[in-house]
Amino acid sequence: MGVTRGRSFFTFVVAVALVVIASLALSIIGSPPSHGASTDLAYDEVTKFASGDSSPQPGNFSADYQAAVAAGQQLAAAENPQGHGFFSAIHNMINTAKAAQNMMKNGIASREFFLGDLRRTDDPGAQTANVERPDQRRLIKLDFAKKTYEIIDMNAMMPSERPAPPPPSSGNGPPPSPQPGSGDFTVTVTSSTLGPKTIEGVPTVGYSFSFKGTMSNATGSCHNGTFETSSVQYISSYPDPSERGKLANVKRPSFVQSPEMAAVPFGCTPRITRHASGGSQAPTGRLAMFTIVGIGGSTGTQGGGKFLTVIERGNVRTLGGGDKNLFDIPAGFTQVTASPTPAP
Repeated sequence: MGVTRGRSFFTFVVAVALVVIASLALSIIGSPPSHGASTDLAYDEVTKFASGDSSPQPGNFSADYQAAVAAGQQLAAAENPQGHGFFSAIHNMINTAKAAQNMMKNGIASREFFLGDLRRTDDPGAQTANVERPDQRRLIKLDFAKKTYEIIDMNAMMPSERPAPPPPSSGNGPPPSPQPGSGDFTVTVTSSTLGPKTIEGVPTVGYSFSFKGTMSNATGSCHNGTFETSSVQYISSYPDPSERGKLANVKRPSFVQSPEMAAVPFGCTPRITRHASGGSQAPTGRLAMFTIVGIGGSTGTQGGGKFLTVIERGNVRTLGGGDKNLFDIPAGFTQVTASPTPAP
């Protein structure tokens, strides 16, 4: 598993978890508040993954960041071996597996830069960076170790307007529609304010949120079981630059209006009972210095594990016009051409 591919998978998991939490919160608190002019920011970030019922707390961000960088460096070295031959290949596979396991333990380190519509994400372990330049309609990929850069045309990344070919015909006919079903679906939503906490020198306010849906007396396509998701966030007063202009303009998915249905199979129309308790919700559109997102539950089984995503941030600083060079190609770098993608 490559550094880029591994990070892409982990990023996808984080995004799914955060979309679930955001959808549940938005359905309760309505549209996100406006925070006025956006602030251009840079910050360091560590994303960790775990399972179980533990409740991580904000700790020593500097130590966590350095450990994550070291884990990324170990994986990058393992994926660029020097030896050749059968036994070297086996040894390299073992080293790569160990390095990937170490990254899962210590997390993924990144450094984020936002200035206007420009964005840059550094992977300090792999010594690479991706620079998004919408003003130039291009993505720049930097390799600091090799002092090379690659340019990808954003127009070429847009989906083709050519209609997709029809699916191959099958003698079995269309797939059957989901079998109708019903059941008793009890939804419990709890929220609370955790109070102020200073994290990495940044004042924050903590918020907790939990959602639990339990299906019983299920018939047809409905199934007995539970679905749970929860979050703890320590929110700063900084606007979140990654959400700048997006939340207010993006149409909500249909399940946001009734988020509990995200845990219900197609064809299932349950009888829903809702219970809500607690106080304030975490404000949207602001930078979280520390986030825990948990997803877990069970369907047709006893118990069920919880998958945790922990996001830590530190070294937050503001950017200005004098920082635009961060999004340019460094002096002395040589352009390389990407290998063509094999035709399917």
